[in-house]
Formats: sequence, C-alpha cells, structure tokens
Amino acid sequence: MAQDCPLSAPLTIKDTQDGFVGETGTVWTIAPDCSYTVARQIALKTLDPHKQGQLTSDQQRQLRELLDRVAAAGLPNELGAATQVNARRISMSYDGKDSVLTLPPGADPVGAIRARTGNDTAGVLLDLADRVKGMIGG
Repeated sequence: MAQDCPLSAPLTIKDTQDGFVGETGTVWTIAPDCSYTVARQIALKTLDPHKQGQLTSDQQRQLRELLDRVAAAGLPNELGAATQVNARRISMSYDGKDSVLTLPPGADPVGAIRARTGNDTAGVLLDLADRVKGMIGG
C-alpha cells in the first residue's frame, strides 16, 4: 500500500489557538507510507499520539487530489489576518513548505470554506485541513 501513497515527505496539519498556556490544539501527521497519527499540542509540546492508523486506497487517492490542488494554488507562507490576541491558526507543513492561515479567535474554518468562492489560496488550505481531519478523525 505504501507504493500508492502520494507523499514524498510527512504532511502535518495543525489546528491551534493561542491562549494562556500558549498554542493548544490538534496535530494530524501523515507519513510517506500513508500511516497517520493524531496528537494534542499544548504550548510547545506535542503529546504522544492518541490515534494512529493507515490511510485506505481511496483516502490515498483523495490525498493525491488534495495535494495536486495545493501545488497548483502555490500557497504563501502566511495567509489571513495580521497577528491578533488568541488567534486561531490552521497550518500545513509538507516537503519543506509551510503555510499558516491566521483566523480571528473562535473562527469556524468549515464556515469559512463555505463562505469562500473560487479557488483562492486560503480556501485551498482550509479545504485540505478539513478533508484530512475528516479522513482520519481526531
């Protein structure tokens, strides 16, 4: 199954929010063999994974399509609003490329996806994060 995996490096998606103890949230990581882990992040520490597994062939196909969209979009390093107190961040790290979308505190990324039209870069990053979360849960 690993030969079908479209990843050449680990893909990491983070959904975090600033707060009193620093950034807290969830980290989804998919390895180049399409195994995955889900872990909590508290401040600078990522805890041991509380969920792990292997992507199915169909999920690998979906991931390939998502990565093609990300590559075509040419995501910049930073998207969204300027730094703000208790900001919510959706980030992606893959093959030496990092992109971070900063949203207002408590923002609903799924609602933000639905509110967007066209193929803008923030929408591509939000869609990637939402679909990875949907594939492997959290």
